[in-house]
Amino acid sequence: MRIVVLGAPGAGKGTQARNLSKYYGIPHISTGDILREQMKLGTKIGKEISELMDTGNLVPDEIVTRLVAKKIADGSFILDGYPRTLEQAGVLTYLTNVMGLPLDKVISIDVEDDMIMERMTGRISCSKCGEIYHLHYFPPKDKDKCNICGSQLIQRDDDKAQTVEHRLKVYHEMTEPIIKFYRGNGLLLQVSGVGEIGDITQRILRSLGD
Repeated sequence: MRIVVLGAPGAGKGTQARNLSKYYGIPHISTGDILREQMKLGTKIGKEISELMDTGNLVPDEIVTRLVAKKIADGSFILDGYPRTLEQAGVLTYLTNVMGLPLDKVISIDVEDDMIMERMTGRISCSKCGEIYHLHYFPPKDKDKCNICGSQLIQRDDDKAQTVEHRLKVYHEMTEPIIKFYRGNGLLLQVSGVGEIGDITQRILRSLGD
């Protein structure tokens, strides 16, 4: 099975992709994880990626496509965070068809912008261990310290209000046309991303016929 999960930043596509990966027992490929790995390694590409992500801009197609192509070659996958542009969608279609691994379905997780803003701007994380909290939904016991290791909590640059607004603008301008592309190909399934995580997962599975 080969599935792409789409959605605005903060729509929960990463969480749902991980749930689908566990359910079907196939790899979850997250472009966010791939890019953060490059940033952590401190490579030249990683430094470029860091500058772009901190300002809410998209990483160039050439870089992302090269990194993703290596990951999808094994066969089945749940892919999230790619494609993010119509050009990337076309390249992914070409790559998967050439590899003999055409996509089965594309899941679009739909959440309104105002809810996205609330979700993302309320997120804070540990500066040391990376544990993630939310000021409203999952607050830490001490507003400034991590429950696990006691280190300082911070808000990532890409979760700040101005950056989130910019990311949503980029999403609507560049990513939403992909929905029309996959709808035209008969691959698109749209699912509400509002509610409990488990309920959303069940909606997706029902849309896939499970």
